[in-house]
Amino acid sequence: MPTTITGLVLLVVLLLPGLTFVIIRDRKGSERRPTAFRETGTVVFCSVLAELAVLVIFAIVRGVKPNLTPDVGRLVREGATYAQVHYAELVWWAGGLLSLACGLAAVVALITAGSPHASVMSAWWVMFEKWFPGENPLVGCVLEDGSYVEGRLASFNVSSDDLPDRDLVLIEPLKYRAPGARETHDFPWGSACISARRIVTLFVSYPLAPEQGAEGEGAGTPASSPVAP
Repeated sequence: MPTTITGLVLLVVLLLPGLTFVIIRDRKGSERRPTAFRETGTVVFCSVLAELAVLVIFAIVRGVKPNLTPDVGRLVREGATYAQVHYAELVWWAGGLLSLACGLAAVVALITAGSPHASVMSAWWVMFEKWFPGENPLVGCVLEDGSYVEGRLASFNVSSDDLPDRDLVLIEPLKYRAPGARETHDFPWGSACISARRIVTLFVSYPLAPEQGAEGEGAGTPASSPVAP
């Protein structure tokens, strides 16, 4: 760990692009719990790549328009003397390059946030996001007491772990079948929150693709609801 203010500032500057990447990726993607070593490695790796890319851009600009950029050679040779004279230019360029590095990291995070490998994600994420993302499928849940609940998917816990302590939210049209009953009836409520701990089996029905709908019930018509067991 740095022991001086200068060292602390340099550490923050070096790690800020990678931290930006991790924050945006976690915000836009599924919640994952990597080890501290892996998370630190991701921050450092992304920071190094983003800052190297920005330095390449700076080198290109320096080669094409040297008068627009600070004189790196003089900065290396003269050090503090050059920095004291050209401090305003150095601060502006340093801030701009750091912002650009963070921007590149943010763009990469947005592009890659929604495409983790299915092997590291939960079964809910695979069914609701990987196969047919953004479709709001029809979901049917058989609960441990034998009852059955059906509705349109509104939201679900995006944790990458298949944990029992999470919830699934369904919205109308809702259907419900009481324990021991044979018929499923409309349920006159707007939404339902179901605990994963109580779910025994979960069915998902996706909207038909246009070419499938043309052969059957019509383009874009949702597939029929799964029959409750």
